[in-house]
Amino acid sequence: MDIIDFTHVVTRAGSAFGFTTMAVTGMTVYYSHGRTLHAVKQRSVWVPWAASAGTMILASSVSGGVVGKVGAGFTGTGDKAGAAVGSVALGQSGAASVDLTATEVLSYSGSWLALTGVIGLGLYVYFAKSWKERALALSGAVTGATWGLASSIGGWAAMVGVPLVSWLGDTVIG
Repeated sequence: MDIIDFTHVVTRAGSAFGFTTMAVTGMTVYYSHGRTLHAVKQRSVWVPWAASAGTMILASSVSGGVVGKVGAGFTGTGDKAGAAVGSVALGQSGAASVDLTATEVLSYSGSWLALTGVIGLGLYVYFAKSWKERALALSGAVTGATWGLASSIGGWAAMVGVPLVSWLGDTVIG
């Protein structure tokens, strides 16, 4: 069985896995810091998580190339992990569920902004000062490429976010 799968289609199992990853990450931070919401609100927690989640949502909106492969790798791996966890924990893999796929695609210039974000995410993970920072960034990346993408399909991120980043790319890059 291959661990990494490449697809731009989010299954219900992958979406559920991404949501669970987000919730478990938040609970881990909350409980490990004495059950205070202040721990979750710290910039050292939410900035790496939110930035990597947003980057993976954008990377999943790129249709090809290395950036598309990075987004598809996180999405496909989240789908497979969700199906595996669902089989063990719930007794069903969610494979019969309807697939979710993005309809909005970034423009060429917007794709360059997504590439910049993916490179920034890679540098952040490489130069992170602790495993906590790396884990938060990877948790955000998995959540963004699965549940974040699925929740944005047909929602504000697909209708507003992708065209906004495409416009920003056209404005900044040309």
